[in-house]
Amino acid sequence: MEENNEIKLTESEMEFCDLFVDGDKEFAGQAEACYREVFGENRKNIALAARRLMAQEHIASYIKELVKVRDIETETIAVKLQVAETLKAVMSETAKGEYIDKFGVPVSPAPLRAVSVNAAKALMEIFPIKHSASESNRNKDNSGNIIFNVIVPQNPPTHNEESED
Repeated sequence: MEENNEIKLTESEMEFCDLFVDGDKEFAGQAEACYREVFGENRKNIALAARRLMAQEHIASYIKELVKVRDIETETIAVKLQVAETLKAVMSETAKGEYIDKFGVPVSPAPLRAVSVNAAKALMEIFPIKHSASESNRNKDNSGNIIFNVIVPQNPPTHNEESED
């Protein structure tokens, strides 16, 4: 990519820009977090240092070029990150949640776990994980499907219920 006014970016500046544009939720669009990651936490005023770096013409130009090349819009990045955060929260809550119905009977966790799995699938569509070639060779059908066998536990009747019959 062509730098503005022939100013060459340092390796650290390029890393900062890449994190700012392509980083995960912790870094994308977060100048301070990117600055801290690349340049370290030893500066007193990271916010000011990050703003000064972003204000430099060659940095701003490189970031614009990265966005242009990747055809990324700021709003798209923000929505993508927000959706990812929501899906992660749903995954976490439904993977561990235990609920009871209005009569105090524990609800089978299977439907909750299915919600967690579906949230994970949706998250994988947003941020796909690339697998190595050897891993894909092991799974010949390449379906990527996971099958869960769910057994719903039956509560045995109590002695009071037996005597009523």
